[in-house]
Amino acid sequence: MLRVSVSQSNLDVDLLGIRTGKAEGLQAISHAQVLIDLADAFMTRDDLALSTARDRAQRVLGDHGIIEAIGVAANFQRMVRIASATGIPIDDPDAAFGQSVRSALALSESDWHPGE
Repeated sequence: MLRVSVSQSNLDVDLLGIRTGKAEGLQAISHAQVLIDLADAFMTRDDLALSTARDRAQRVLGDHGIIEAIGVAANFQRMVRIASATGIPIDDPDAAFGQSVRSALALSESDWHPGE
């Protein structure tokens, strides 16, 4: 979704920054590092990490911004869980798109370990 959004917005963004957890190459996205840190904390399910990242994001993004950021994360989780639970198959065009995203993010590299 981010890749499509970036393409439609004509932003110059290196999506590898998302994979590495660093905002390098993501200067076109306002507050990229704050958003990456919030997303990472959201996915860890670590209450302290989430609280810390959420508080920082609220200071930087404001009340409306933090609501939108958490809403996007929650909605993504909801969509993924529904798709997984119902066994929705991946259509061929989506499979090819998914492979292009995995390739762009170098997610198939054997030396990559999440969280490092």
